Amino acid sequence: MERLSAPFFITLHVESYTKMKNIIQTLVFLVLTGLSLMSFGQREEVFFSAQGGHYDTCFLLSMGCRSKEYHVRYTLNGATPDSTSCQYEQPIYLSDSLYSCSNIFTIPICTNDLFYLPDSVQHCIVIRAAVFDGNDSCVSRTYTNSYFIKALGCDTHGLPVVSICADSLDLFGFEQGILVPGIHFDSLNPEISGNYFQKGREWERVSNVEFYDYSDNGGINQICGLRTHGNRARRQPQKGLKIYARQEYGNKHFHHQFFESDSLNLFKRLVIKPFSSLYPFSGIQDYICSQTAIDIGLEAGQSRPVVLYLNGEYWGIYFLQEKLDERYLENHFGINPTQCDIVGDWFGTTEYGGPVNDYGIHIEFEDMMNWLEAADLAKEENYQYLNELVDLNNFMDYIIFETFIANTDWPANNMRCWKTDGGRWRWIFFDGDATLNEYTLDSLGNAVLFDAFGNATYIGNNIWPSSKEATLLFRKCLENQEFEEQFGNKLLQLCQDVLAYDNTVQHYFRIKSMLQPEIGGQAFRFGYPIGVDFWNWACTISHDFLLNRASIFATEFIDYVGITEQQETACISVYPNPANDVLFVRKQAIPPYERYRITNLTGQNLLRGTITAENQQINIEKLPAGMYFISVGGQTLKFVVK
Repeated sequence: MERLSAPFFITLHVESYTKMKNIIQTLVFLVLTGLSLMSFGQREEVFFSAQGGHYDTCFLLSMGCRSKEYHVRYTLNGATPDSTSCQYEQPIYLSDSLYSCSNIFTIPICTNDLFYLPDSVQHCIVIRAAVFDGNDSCVSRTYTNSYFIKALGCDTHGLPVVSICADSLDLFGFEQGILVPGIHFDSLNPEISGNYFQKGREWERVSNVEFYDYSDNGGINQICGLRTHGNRARRQPQKGLKIYARQEYGNKHFHHQFFESDSLNLFKRLVIKPFSSLYPFSGIQDYICSQTAIDIGLEAGQSRPVVLYLNGEYWGIYFLQEKLDERYLENHFGINPTQCDIVGDWFGTTEYGGPVNDYGIHIEFEDMMNWLEAADLAKEENYQYLNELVDLNNFMDYIIFETFIANTDWPANNMRCWKTDGGRWRWIFFDGDATLNEYTLDSLGNAVLFDAFGNATYIGNNIWPSSKEATLLFRKCLENQEFEEQFGNKLLQLCQDVLAYDNTVQHYFRIKSMLQPEIGGQAFRFGYPIGVDFWNWACTISHDFLLNRASIFATEFIDYVGITEQQETACISVYPNPANDVLFVRKQAIPPYERYRITNLTGQNLLRGTITAENQQINIEKLPAGMYFISVGGQTLKFVVK
């Protein structure tokens, strides 16, 4: 059969006979992909009769090149085509016979205690093709298209898909593979060693990334740089990744509006964060927290769930996110990257900018923290000086939010702040995996109530999750009455609006509905969550936390920042007694906020919250009939629910 020499081969596409729209879309796609050849200094290109993306049924796919003297070779396992690869001779019917046989899911990419091996994995069809001359020398760049066909069971259930293809040695090779323990693994230090912990440009691997929206296949298809990302996520089977757009790869940006609520459509770097979170492993906490942080006005990255395929194999649920670096500040604030500084911990370790000392510590940040050690912020002049260095309004929002979500991996970890040259320090929220749970685990693995404000004001000798260095700024600020009053007013106001259940639960229901259809595939592939029923239960932990958090949080604030109970006031009474759905508290004088606690006969806490002079009503409709105790202002009364 004569090799195809022009795009007229498109007529061979079976579905295109009656669907002129598909032909037009294909032609546009061919033109667009051809433009990128200029940056590689190549004249030749591979034409596909259909771009990658989501399809309902199987179909014939054609490929071709411009010259009759040249031919196309292709691979099906994500590898770069070479002279030994299959030569294209005639249209290919896309079926499961084209699935990769490499079975990369069987490769141990973590320590044995973490490795999970499923019976099989779902595949997509990946075709990587290039043009070769008569001597079988490659004369074009590699073109990649991934096909997700519902008829073959390859369905991402409404989620966008990301397909990453790279040469196997770059991913899994002992010496150069970025996803394996490899040559840099130390069995004596398994928590922090391995190829996947290596950083920097030398550990960036050339790959091809595709992103396709589920509804219209809109997205990107381009060569980029690939690295591992995160801390704990690097050693897990489902690893954190980040992708880099560079001019040398053909495109200096990822050009697409990835996030529906943000019009931004140019990105230099993106994070692909795995579905993972600390107990109870619902995987929804970080998304909810990030969206709520944006609602408050904090610097936080946009996020959306996707399904990842790696070299044609299903790699589970991930979250595509903005990378919170100098390019993020440039995109959202118009800040010149050469005029900003980013610090990554309370000691001042510099992630970007300067000035820094010989140890990489930001000199100005270190000087500020050293000054704070001895400063008396009760003195107005010291407080005003700090206000010149720190955006205190932003800092209040940041502390309120981190304590509201009960972040058990903070403040000694997951801290980042930034400023412009001559500007004030502001804080960035990221990593909400260990959140939205009233409980945490102690050193013996027992569940205990998490004391968010105690964690944020810790002064002991521990280094994690809190430390005296990490709480210094907040503790010092609380010495100032003006800060304390503003902080309290802002906290209580946020609990009534942005942080109220009616607002936060919208993010909960949104992410839960998006992930629900795909959880079974995620569980089968990686073993977590252990199943759909378990995941549904785990999600209720976050839901119930949001349901009760605003009132509980206000009570915790009262305990820690000085709105004291007035026990000298007259005795309290409650009515009606017996009660039904509502209980009222009567007291001659109630301070601005008075906390209450309702327990059963065994002393178990059932309800907590606050009452005010304007609102002394407590909703008890969830309490079953029986006898209870209510404690208010240091006094306890018995009442009955009928």
